[in-house]
Amino acid sequence: MKSRYLIMSVVLILAGSSTQALAKSDTAFLTEAIQINLAEISVGDLAQKNGGSDDVKSFGKMLVDDHSASNTKATSLAQANGVTPPTEPKAADKQKHLAKLSGADFDREFAKAMAKGHEEAISKFEAASKGDDDIAKFAQETLPTLQKHLKTAQTLESSKRAQGEPPAASEATKPKSEMAPAGAAKTEAAPSAETKKEASETKNAEMAAVPSDAVGVNDYYKQNVYDTSNNTVGEVSDLLLDKSGRVKAVILSVGGFLGLGGKYVSVPFNALQVSEKNGKRYLVMDTTKEALTSAPGYRYDSTTGKWVPEKA
Repeated sequence: MKSRYLIMSVVLILAGSSTQALAKSDTAFLTEAIQINLAEISVGDLAQKNGGSDDVKSFGKMLVDDHSASNTKATSLAQANGVTPPTEPKAADKQKHLAKLSGADFDREFAKAMAKGHEEAISKFEAASKGDDDIAKFAQETLPTLQKHLKTAQTLESSKRAQGEPPAASEATKPKSEMAPAGAAKTEAAPSAETKKEASETKNAEMAAVPSDAVGVNDYYKQNVYDTSNNTVGEVSDLLLDKSGRVKAVILSVGGFLGLGGKYVSVPFNALQVSEKNGKRYLVMDTTKEALTSAPGYRYDSTTGKWVPEKA
């Protein structure tokens, strides 16, 4: 009989420990969910004020409306579970970078921040959606809205990136020195069929030759960068080439919360090392997040198509 009571006691203790652990996890999620809502409401307001296009302003209004409704539910749920709702976003400086921008520059950075931020938010809500309690149901109900926001942000990001790219060179835009004079007579003899074939085969062979140690741009662009202790220190936002076409520097996005409040810094391309682990490539840099955060900041000037020092 004593053994039976002992087993029951152990089961109850373990059950109590599990409940406490779950409660701690729920508390952290509810707190973060409210902070996410507050951050998105704030940046949504900013988009309606500083945005340059109607689609950005419209998305800003969507963020305010949807996250305000979500925050009402999250706050009620927190109070019902004895959790004190936060009144400020996690990062007090969430708007520092975006607040300095307006028009096309704001639209571009806002779209990128929202795409990245909603990817992170969806990951957190998916983790909390496992189960059938009230908190899991709240996460399940919120996910479709976050996914809608992500899709909208990705569409905006693609649109703004396309608008910021220089137009392809055409005959009409080439320098006069590269254009054939009007009415100029062709004096060179046309190459023979055999010569054309040999030239084509040579050109194809040159185009097909890929160095065995070559690394694709996709192994860098939009990839996380880690320090030597495997901590994330930034994300590659752009690759900068010199006039000969060689990559000389990399623009990293560092700091911030859910894509907001970060800054852009420039680092030498050769400072990044490509490592492999479990068949997957990842970027490593011998630095710290603090060192990158304190480095001089840059911003993208859509007028010139260049990265320029950020004004203090």
